[in-house]
Amino acid sequence: MPQRIKIMMQDDGLHAPAATVSGALIYGWTLDTVVLALWAIYVLILIAIKLPDLVEKYPLIGRIWRALFGWVRR
Repeated sequence: MPQRIKIMMQDDGLHAPAATVSGALIYGWTLDTVVLALWAIYVLILIAIKLPDLVEKYPLIGRIWRALFGWVRR
């Protein structure tokens, strides 16, 4: 008789609070921390959106940018 293989499922019980508001409470995050993190993400997105315009407007910044990060497009 063939031996049965028991498949163990990963218990996600500990990971669920991290994706919910209760996760913020468990880890001790306050509203100030959450707002600051969201603000930082917003600012980084704005910088990423405006960066191509900045490189076109100021050629010196464009040359420096290409010198530092020109290897990325290769």
